[in-house]
Amino acid sequence: MDLTPWATPLLLLPGVALLILSTATRFNRLHDEVHHTLHGAPGDGAVASVLLRRARLFRNALVELYLSVTLLGLSSVAALARAFLGVGPGAVLSTLAVLALLHASLQLAREATLALHVVQDHVTGR
Repeated sequence: MDLTPWATPLLLLPGVALLILSTATRFNRLHDEVHHTLHGAPGDGAVASVLLRRARLFRNALVELYLSVTLLGLSSVAALARAFLGVGPGAVLSTLAVLALLHASLQLAREATLALHVVQDHVTGR
């Protein structure tokens, strides 16, 4: 009985956990930027709009990262079920988890681009 398939999805969890940690930290920093923009110096509506778009991207990425963790855990359980019971959809769940992880990474890349626009706007004074 080969128990390797149940461990494989779990090998991705540390990387996903680091993405969750860094994303949550960046999301908290975004909250500080929003607070400063809205309650500090006179705000620009365009900057506030970009910050809101970034917040949505962060939210989407975090939800997908959490979904990825859930699917990785489920695929590991499914692989164990297959090993002991002879049935289980582990490969499908692992594939879905990796797809969610890839999409979350894309969301974070889009957010990073928006973050650069905000920094450029602050530097150029627009």
